[in-house]
Amino acid sequence: MDRKILVVDDEKLVRWSIQKSMGQKECKVVSAANGAEAMEKIEQEHFDLIITDLVMPGFNGIEVARRAREIQPDAKIVMMTAYGSVLDKEEARSAGVLSFINKPFMVNEVRSVVQELLSENT
Repeated sequence: MDRKILVVDDEKLVRWSIQKSMGQKECKVVSAANGAEAMEKIEQEHFDLIITDLVMPGFNGIEVARRAREIQPDAKIVMMTAYGSVLDKEEARSAGVLSFINKPFMVNEVRSVVQELLSENT
């Protein structure tokens, strides 16, 4: 079964770097530039993993996580942030976020988190 990942970030370079680092052999990576675009994609197709930025125009990554959980409760969710506070992390965890990646990050750090989460229950 092919694994699908959704990357949500308003920075094109972040989306591109994660997409390139994952490689097409391991999984299919789809990207969205904001929360509204992410929700359209989540409503249309299933994702094994959703990686979302915390701070974005429109609704933030915590809201993406909450809404995604309602539609795809089995999707694993990772939050990226350069601004995260303890309160943000607590709120994100209550929204279903399993792991956090601090920006700036190295792509191997993202790959490691993705591999760990996708290897669970396989």
